[in-house]
Amino acid sequence: MKKNNLIILIAASILAVALTGCNPVSKSGEAKYVFYFIGDGMGFQHITATQAFVAAQNDAKGNAPLSFTNFPITGVVETFAHNRFITGSAAAGTAMSTGHKTSINTIGLTHDHSDSLFSVAHFAKENGFKVGVATSVSIDHATPAAFYAHQPSRNMYHEISHDLISAGYNFYAGGGFRDPDGDNSDKPRGSIYSRGDSLGFLFTSDLQVDQNVLTQFKSVVYSPPVSASSSTLKYKIDCSDEDVTLTQITEMGIEVLNNPDGFLFMVEGGKIDWAAHDNDAATVVNEIISFSDAVAAALEFYNKYPNETLIIVTADHETGGMSVGVKDNKYESYINLLSNQKHSLEMLNIVIRDFKEQHNGRPTFNQVVDFLASNEVMKLDLSELSSKQHEKLKAAHQASVAPQTDAQKQSNRENYGSAEPIAMASMQILNEMASIGWTTLSHTASHVPLYAIGANQELFSGQIDNTEIPRRIATAMGFSIDK
Repeated sequence: MKKNNLIILIAASILAVALTGCNPVSKSGEAKYVFYFIGDGMGFQHITATQAFVAAQNDAKGNAPLSFTNFPITGVVETFAHNRFITGSAAAGTAMSTGHKTSINTIGLTHDHSDSLFSVAHFAKENGFKVGVATSVSIDHATPAAFYAHQPSRNMYHEISHDLISAGYNFYAGGGFRDPDGDNSDKPRGSIYSRGDSLGFLFTSDLQVDQNVLTQFKSVVYSPPVSASSSTLKYKIDCSDEDVTLTQITEMGIEVLNNPDGFLFMVEGGKIDWAAHDNDAATVVNEIISFSDAVAAALEFYNKYPNETLIIVTADHETGGMSVGVKDNKYESYINLLSNQKHSLEMLNIVIRDFKEQHNGRPTFNQVVDFLASNEVMKLDLSELSSKQHEKLKAAHQASVAPQTDAQKQSNRENYGSAEPIAMASMQILNEMASIGWTTLSHTASHVPLYAIGANQELFSGQIDNTEIPRRIATAMGFSIDK
């Protein structure tokens, strides 16, 4: 905008520099730096439980704010897929990246797999922005893949990983790859590492990469030195100080992507969903805390460039049908009890199996009770259990240590899935005591939240369909994804 008054122009320029540092102000208020955070499986109740848990940890009542819950813009997102009302991560990820509904398990293709769908990340790259994709699960998993891949099945990990190379974004990060060499592919295309090396990709397990080194490579692909199961980052509840976090790879991504022309950076908290599939409330709230910490890293960047930065926080679907409140506790909640659980269900399975081995596979019920009462396991006090919970634990003990008929084995699979029965039952009991309920081990059709702050934040208020999010991000950045 032209100013006739030179003094006003100079003053405005000084103010702009003060607010944005050395980078030029984006034209017409467009968002130059965009963070797109997706909490996989994160519904309203997951956030409510986490806020209540954080408050209780600090001896406070009510809800404590997370890094994103006080954003000035809030919205509600519809999640249904093209061919099913209850969506999955591949279909939802494709909708949230390309602006088009697709069929369940499809990545970056139309619902009938007849044509490719291109993501807002693809168009951002075409418009001169740097692009990054990061996740706490494998880099070739459904949600990150939806931003760069085009495959008929989310399970085609090898083919998806080659699409990552073809997309050629500036930064990728996560727990690693599921099938980088094509060992589980019908048509292996060779190692993505060899192909990436030939095309100027840097594969690294070092969170700190010298800027002089970065200039020599087209793209940076980060994975930790040691991954957790299924090529993921560890659950926060299982982490030691040496383990890599989503916050650290978010900070690394900012370092790699930051440039005067801007960037689009998608960051997924992928294991919120995994923990919710297990109905593991303690692990869910810890994963959302980890996710909130990653958003806080973006907020630090936003505080440097508030007029040019946009942060979106949302979810692809809700997992588990979670509730804060259960029938037996009526109006009471004891959510701080979740802090008694020291391991995710995944790790608790291992811990209890090791414990059983120490007792020749047949620990007595009293030995199990003593073990679960440990401060390092669950702090589960038998005297505080209801008669129904007591019977549930005894039944799990029998299912775990007693010889089983075929009918009993089938019943165990129905009651405990693939989990160790004692691990599953003790976790369920702790959930009940904390007043956390679940309706399913799968997804639900519930709407999910959306939070926004920054340049063009007003585009994201109200109730919208998930296909609208990438379109509005593109509008905020000054381009279109509808070609």
